[in-house]
Amino acid sequence: MKLLRNLFSLLLALALLPGAWAQEQPSSGHHITEAEAKELFRSLDDILQFASEHTGLPIRHPVKKKLATREEVEKYIENRIKEQGGGERFDHSAVALKRLGLLPADFNLREYMLGLFKEQVEGWYDAHSKTVFLLDWVDPEVQKPVMAHELVHALQDQSYDLEKWLDVHKDTSDATEQMALDEQRTARQAVVEGQAMVVLYDYQLTDTGQTVESAPGIVEMMRASMYDESSTPMYAQAPIYLREAMLFPYSYGTDFVVAVLNKRGMRGAFAGVLDNPPLDTHEVMEPAAYLTHQPPIQLQVPALEKVLGSSWKRDDFSGLGEIDLRVICRQWGGSEVAAKLTPAWRGGFYMTLIHKKAPKNAYPPLAMVLDFTTAEAARQFAALYDSELIRRYSIVEPGRSAREWKTNDGLVRLYLEDSRVIALESFSAEEADKLHSALTAAAEPAALVAAH
Repeated sequence: MKLLRNLFSLLLALALLPGAWAQEQPSSGHHITEAEAKELFRSLDDILQFASEHTGLPIRHPVKKKLATREEVEKYIENRIKEQGGGERFDHSAVALKRLGLLPADFNLREYMLGLFKEQVEGWYDAHSKTVFLLDWVDPEVQKPVMAHELVHALQDQSYDLEKWLDVHKDTSDATEQMALDEQRTARQAVVEGQAMVVLYDYQLTDTGQTVESAPGIVEMMRASMYDESSTPMYAQAPIYLREAMLFPYSYGTDFVVAVLNKRGMRGAFAGVLDNPPLDTHEVMEPAAYLTHQPPIQLQVPALEKVLGSSWKRDDFSGLGEIDLRVICRQWGGSEVAAKLTPAWRGGFYMTLIHKKAPKNAYPPLAMVLDFTTAEAARQFAALYDSELIRRYSIVEPGRSAREWKTNDGLVRLYLEDSRVIALESFSAEEADKLHSALTAAAEPAALVAAH
C-alpha cells in the first residue's frame, strides 16, 4: 500500500532498527568524551573493512563521519519527514488504511512517526551527504553493531548510487506501470536492509567464529531478541499494520538475502542482487520465485474514475503486493490465517474515488481487487473480509443479494469470481454495477518477462 511504500522511504534514511539495538537511551547520562569519540571513529574504519569483506563490495573512498547530539537528531528526523510531504503524504495515504480497519480512525500518524524515530534511531547513513552519523549520548559499544549495518549502506551507495537505485525511475501517470514501480521500490528496500542485516549478524557473531550461513540457529535467537516488542514502547503500541510494515525490509529482506547467499554465494547475494534486484515483494517473500526466474504477475488497472463519469476523480491508488496481503490477513485473522493465505497472492490493487459533491471529511469510496492462485484461497479471503465488516462498521445489515451489505457508510458489495475477489465500498448500486463490469472486463493477469 502507498503508506507502506512511504514508510520505507524513511526507513533507510533514519536507520530504524527495532528491538535490542534500538532501545531508548536516558536523556541525562553519559555523553561520549573526546577520547571515546576519537576511538569510535577509528573503529569505524575497521568495521567498514569488515563490511566490505562480508559483502564483496569494494571501499571506493573513506566515509565521512559525524557525531550528532540529541537535538541534531530530532531536527534531522523532523526535516526528513517534512521532505516526505510534511506528514500530509502519510496522512492522505492512511485514509484507505483507516477505511479498511488497518489503522484506528483517530490514529495520528505524523505524531506517531516522530515519536517512533526519536525512540529508535541509533545512528544512520545519509546517502545525500555521504555521511555516517553516530550519537553522542549512546555507549560506543552499543553503536558498533549498528555501524556494521549502516556502513553496508555506505558501500552500496559507493557502487550503486543508493538514492537513484532505490527510486528505480520517475513516477508515471499509468496506474499499471506505477503499481509495478511501487513494488520494485519496496522489494529493493528489502534488499538494501536485508544485506545490511546479514552483515550486522555476522559482526555480532565475530567472537564465535560463526556466520549467518554457519549458525542459522544462533541468528534466529538473535532475531527473536531484536524484534522483542516489549523493548521498544513506541513500536509496541503501533497497530499491527505498522509493525508488520516496518519489519518487512529487515525480516523478509534478511531471509531473502540468506536464501540467495546459500544458493549463489556472496557475489550473488550482494553485487549480484544489486545488479539484478527482485521485481516485487512476492520474489522477496518467496525467494524461490527469484532464484528460478519465475516471471512476476501484473494486473491491468482500468481508469475507474472515467467509468463513473466526469463528476468523479481518483483520490488515491496503490498496488497490493504480497506483503500488503500478509498485513491485511494478519490484522483481520491473525498470524495463522496470514501464513496460509499470503503465499496464494497473485496480484492486487486498491483505488479510492471522490465525487466532486462529496462532503469534505467523508471517507472516499473504495474499490479493491485481489487475485489468488486458487479459487479456494479467494473463497477464504472473502470469508475473512465478511467476518471483518462488523468490526469496521457500526451498522452492518444484509443487502438484497448474497455478499451485499448496508452499512452506516453506504452499500458494500463483495464479488467472488473464481480466484479473484472484488470489494466495492460506499458506492451506489448503479455505480457498483459499472465498476464491477469494468473490473471484470479488464485484461487477465499477464506475466511480465524478467531475467535475473
